[in-house]
Amino acid sequence: MDTPYQKAFTMIELVFVIVIIGILAAVAIPKLAATRDDAKVSAIISHARKTLGDFQAFYTSQGNDRWTSVNVTEATSVPLEKAGCTGLVDSGSALSPTTFVLCHDNVVCLTFTTINEGNLTITDGTDTTDYICEAVKADPAISAISNKSYRLGGETVVR
Repeated sequence: MDTPYQKAFTMIELVFVIVIIGILAAVAIPKLAATRDDAKVSAIISHARKTLGDFQAFYTSQGNDRWTSVNVTEATSVPLEKAGCTGLVDSGSALSPTTFVLCHDNVVCLTFTTINEGNLTITDGTDTTDYICEAVKADPAISAISNKSYRLGGETVVR
């Protein structure tokens, strides 16, 4: 015998499903945002360490003549920005002497200042309101390399 009603979800069941999805979303969205921020911090830290390593390797292998005449994109593949976070350094930018920065949302996290004779200084950004840059500065890997001057070729390197 056929009933006049079709089988379907009741309104109460649909409300429960929507509430459960809402609870799951309320828990998951902050976790996703935190993961994204951690990825940004890790990327800046990785870029800083790679830039220092690339500059050290380049100066040690090429010497001061190439250091002062080469474009920055030949010395490192890290996407460095111009001072003041005004855009990425292009292939025509000289490596030394100049200033490059690693930024987050137009805030300078780290500054690389190069001068002749393989001298490089890495300093922290001065803005203390950006939590990504503050997390970068607090990282032990960055604390070990920032606010220091480097003589990349060393005192005793003879070519």
